[in-house]
Amino acid sequence: MYFPVAFQVLFLSLLAAFGWGANLRYLSLAGIEVRPILQLSELPTAAHSDRESGIPEDELHTNIFRLAGILGGVSLVGWALCVLESASPGMQTFVTLITYLFIVAIIVMPRRTLCHTARMQFVESLVRIVKPSMTDPVFLSDVIMADILTSCARMFADLLLVLCRFTTMLRYSRRPGLDPANDGGVAELIERHRNYNMCTDAGIFGAVLVAMPYMFRLRQCINEYLRAEVDSSDRRRHFANAVKYASSIPVICLSSTQRRVAVDGIMETKYSDWMLRLVYSLWILAVAFNSLYSYYWDIAFDWNLGHLSNGSKLSDIVVPVQQPSPRLKTPAALVDSDDEESNTNVNTRDLDAASQPMPGSWAADPSLFKRKGFPFLLRPRLCFGPPQLYYIAMVIDFLLRITWTTKLTSYIQIDRMAYGGFWLNLLEIYRRWQWTFLRIEKEAAIL
Repeated sequence: MYFPVAFQVLFLSLLAAFGWGANLRYLSLAGIEVRPILQLSELPTAAHSDRESGIPEDELHTNIFRLAGILGGVSLVGWALCVLESASPGMQTFVTLITYLFIVAIIVMPRRTLCHTARMQFVESLVRIVKPSMTDPVFLSDVIMADILTSCARMFADLLLVLCRFTTMLRYSRRPGLDPANDGGVAELIERHRNYNMCTDAGIFGAVLVAMPYMFRLRQCINEYLRAEVDSSDRRRHFANAVKYASSIPVICLSSTQRRVAVDGIMETKYSDWMLRLVYSLWILAVAFNSLYSYYWDIAFDWNLGHLSNGSKLSDIVVPVQQPSPRLKTPAALVDSDDEESNTNVNTRDLDAASQPMPGSWAADPSLFKRKGFPFLLRPRLCFGPPQLYYIAMVIDFLLRITWTTKLTSYIQIDRMAYGGFWLNLLEIYRRWQWTFLRIEKEAAIL
């Protein structure tokens, strides 16, 4: 089956777009007002409101679905033409190039047509994410968009391979007597002319492209750290979050170095064996720390789960809270310690109030909220349910966070499987899709 990397990237990108639209749709059905949470009305380009396109405020997903459908149709047409031109690799590369150019033209088209609001919001969000500013405010919509880009980081390296195919075709098709379509195809041309630096020695460039989304997110964390009050818990939280994204850089660098030492043979033979073991050991340490720390951050901070019956939280391990949150008072702050009977009544009443689900959410089982106020390791307010869904999400997030462990066994070699990289990217997009639900829901639960 003809399904090259170029169309894998397109398919996964469009799948992420449909997933974002589904996030907005089902969050709205759960009674969560997404617009104020994402701070859409506070954006510098808030003049491009959804009212201009006739879309109600509670249907932000409509334009996203429509735009993704249009781009998906273009991609399917391009893929079908490539399948029909299976005998001509050069023509396949040309059709793929036209497909990419057409998609980019649709997205950046300035005319107020074809889901103009969704297109401009996407482009302007990318500009704010890439902009190296340490003073501009960081909006939650941009934070979530940057996090989605980190989940698509591997696809950026794949885009480099696609670009190499395009540039190689243009470079060698102009030479007299050399036809890419009838001379082994573009892939053989790249292999034959290994001195063509960027295409054949893409390790460094690929590592830089993979690291870029994490660097963008790191810049946002540093920006928020500088804007937070000195010695505040928010400042410490942003610093700890910056450490999480910074820890991904050694993983990327060591992965690239490991590949070069093992495959390209850049080291001398007498050094390559021990160097490979050293780089491999460092990679294990780096990826284990990054994965476990990122998983802890998902649970404790991004989802605000991990609440314990004694009033403490998992987030207190890294960022202890100095004062109780004014949005949700603890029972100890509401009672008089001199009246034991009064304490019992107020505690029970406060816990019952705190455990009430938000409007439009699931019907809570009173047996789950007798004394603790919420299920184990969750939080007082839940918008989705039953609670077992949160436990399932936590398990799935952990399993997908440690998919790198498949490289430690000889029985599972995903990199050598057909479309192994594609399936890994697909799993990561699903993990981010699931993460987005609880990330936005957490913001709604603390309002």
